[in-house]
Amino acid sequence: MKKRQILAPLSLSLLLLGACNADTENETDVDKEQTEPTENVVKEPVDKSDTTTSNDELKEEFEKEEGVSEVSLIITEDAGGFVLLDFEVTEDMKKEEAEKISKRYYERLEKEYPKHSIDIQARKSGETFVQETKEVK
Repeated sequence: MKKRQILAPLSLSLLLLGACNADTENETDVDKEQTEPTENVVKEPVDKSDTTTSNDELKEEFEKEEGVSEVSLIITEDAGGFVLLDFEVTEDMKKEEAEKISKRYYERLEKEYPKHSIDIQARKSGETFVQETKEVK
């Protein structure tokens, strides 16, 4: 009788462990199938340098503005065309001054690049301070 009392729970425990182990084996097979790496589809690197330009004359003029530093001007011809102008302003520049500068160059860029979307951002301490945008549809 003692053997039955020990054998019954032991065999029941082995059955439960076997059933649990069977489920985890199937799950690991599924996990392996789902995590297989896919092949890289891109065969040639995309070179955007042909579609990106800069207006050095405008950039130099902008750098001469009082209170302006670190000017970045990018003009793209792909996807409809974009003009991106980012610049850093000094700590003592007021928002009104930055807005005047942004507005003046926004109007100029709008005349020079009428079919481009325009985004001008003035940054102060790395944060966006003033922004002017125009989207062309």
